[in-house]
Amino acid sequence: MMQTYTIGIPRALFYFYYPGLWEAFFAELGMQVIVSGVTTTKMLEKASLISEAEHCLPLKMMDAHLADIVDKVDMVFVPRILSTLKDHISCPKLAALPDVAITDIAEHVRVLTVDINEDAVPLEKSLMQLGSELGVNKRTVRNAIEKGLTAWESTVEELSFRYNSGHGRGFLILGHPYNLYDDFFSGPVLNKLEAMDVPVKLVQLDRKDVPADPIRWDTCSKMYDALQSISTDDCAGVLQISSFNCGCDSIVMEMFRVVLRKKKIPYMALILDEHSSQAGIDTRLEAFVDSIRW
Repeated sequence: MMQTYTIGIPRALFYFYYPGLWEAFFAELGMQVIVSGVTTTKMLEKASLISEAEHCLPLKMMDAHLADIVDKVDMVFVPRILSTLKDHISCPKLAALPDVAITDIAEHVRVLTVDINEDAVPLEKSLMQLGSELGVNKRTVRNAIEKGLTAWESTVEELSFRYNSGHGRGFLILGHPYNLYDDFFSGPVLNKLEAMDVPVKLVQLDRKDVPADPIRWDTCSKMYDALQSISTDDCAGVLQISSFNCGCDSIVMEMFRVVLRKKKIPYMALILDEHSSQAGIDTRLEAFVDSIRW
């Protein structure tokens, strides 16, 4: 029987790629799971103090969420994400997450990690490897995988229902999962649009395969693929929630703009960092919505 451990999971960055999966998986293995708290202004301030200044906002928040739980657990879970989609790669910074954690915020606690590379290895096989390294028998690991994948699927459905509002011709909201599904970052944007009576629909970031050409970054490619199927009949505008210093977005934004210009659909990128204010967000959203309505 595996020794019972308390494992900490930072509610940041990689967490939102597989929401709900990790808690269910580790709990089924018999571990006590502690997830860091929701993002707050206080946590944002801490991120600015303890993280590298040149990091993008999601990476800074990763450090803050790690610091929130590192002293409360026997180990922290930080996977090395290489790819979440066949024929694609993830942002290179996600590949270094466990190394950074070990040498910085989590240097005094065990960092449990596993390579997530869905371009080469199915997620289920990586989870089997993780369970084996923890000394759990295969039957228990298989049950944990099933519970985890089911929880992930239901959580994604819940998030989709929660964040999609209204009916009819509205806005498609683009973004990486850690920007879309963290209420602290997307909430002010979505709440403002709701207050302005603008229906919104979040881009689908499920496990569906999409073509790799012309974009090889996984979530960027999913966003690009989503733009291929929209038209002015069902979409009044596209809004992308991004973060300052995101290298992937800095390249694909122009590709999105070209696609949408041909479709004659207005597009705006809203770039957030730790200095973003509600007033500034409101002003930009009001100007964008008003210009479309006029």
